[in-house]
Amino acid sequence: HDFSPIAKAVVSTQSTGRMTASNQEAVNEVYENIFTRLWRDSCGDYLNFGRFTDQCTTLTEANDIMVDWIIEHLNITKESRLLDIGCGRGKYAIEIARKTGCTFKGIDIVAEFVESGNELISKTQGISGELCVGSMLALSETLGAEEKFTHVMALGCLFYVHDKMALFLNNLVPHCAKDATLLIHDFSRNVPLEQVQDVLKHWRTTSPLLETQNYLETIEKNGFKVSFYNDDTAMGLKSCQWVVDVAATLSSDTTTFTFWVLRDALKARRILHNTIIATVPSEK
Repeated sequence: HDFSPIAKAVVSTQSTGRMTASNQEAVNEVYENIFTRLWRDSCGDYLNFGRFTDQCTTLTEANDIMVDWIIEHLNITKESRLLDIGCGRGKYAIEIARKTGCTFKGIDIVAEFVESGNELISKTQGISGELCVGSMLALSETLGAEEKFTHVMALGCLFYVHDKMALFLNNLVPHCAKDATLLIHDFSRNVPLEQVQDVLKHWRTTSPLLETQNYLETIEKNGFKVSFYNDDTAMGLKSCQWVVDVAATLSSDTTTFTFWVLRDALKARRILHNTIIATVPSEK
């Protein structure tokens, strides 16, 4: 790939699981200058594709639907303790907490997201939670050694670490309470790796994307039991098309706003968009 200096910083962070000061500055720059305009200004504080049903006209609506879907399918209640990995500005955790009364913690490598998300938390009455800067590959450096959660979400972030999924999952297990539930909203490939190189460049990652069955087997081999899987590519395509349309109104620079690459891959089903629910068996 012909990576820009900013993209190289993202790749460096992914490969080491550590965020250096220079990498933090570069990552903040790309998210502030590109994704902030696209996501926050057009879709509130959500940073995800959500569940774009036939009733949706905007990505905000799709994400609102996703919040309710999560609460229902994960059975989140006031007693739940939620960990949101790759939380962005924490909008999902905030809305879930606002509706259920659960407590939460979010982790993201982007300091700007964490700072603005904590400001949003402070302005939202009746919730208890916080966001922290940290790496999904080094959870114990951010979480307390004995800190455990009943529910964990990783929404639209794990494709950056598919080559380290076993490490991620094994590091997560110690922070899961008995019978904890893990929700993953992520992409996988449906074709040989060489046929999705354009999408990896769009994501600015060098992590080789997992094939779907291999993805599910990796989860099963590393401390979790898959209890639910659904191919939600059709909804993912609708969400991605919405992003492409909005991006076109913000900039004509198709080399920066490259969501059309992901859209075409989803449309051709070279890339799949998946919803996975897994649990930690009681003996873990």
